[in-house]
Amino acid sequence: MTSVIPSYATTAYAAAQTQNLSPTQILVQLYDFAIAGCVAKDERKSRAALVELIAALDFNYEEIAGGLYRLYDFSLREVKAGRFDNALPILRGLRETWEQALSGAPVAVGT
Repeated sequence: MTSVIPSYATTAYAAAQTQNLSPTQILVQLYDFAIAGCVAKDERKSRAALVELIAALDFNYEEIAGGLYRLYDFSLREVKAGRFDNALPILRGLRETWEQALSGAPVAVGT
């Protein structure tokens, strides 16, 4: 017999952890989730994270949001087609850029 308590406890813990994160830190965690899904070849996990990343876009900043949307949309299509290796470098690159932005480190452009 499987208990629901560990699952509930894990969910409650995860929810408590994210309540103390900034929106940018949550964004980095979404990238981590999408990347982990690609590595595990888990379409559901990757797709869920990519849908959340798309939903988080602010189109008041059309140029930036549009570029990110195209990358997310391409990655989503690749994940749905089972081509995780095509989405993975995009997600890793974007995650690295956000991590650098969070740490205050200079972001390398065009490398």
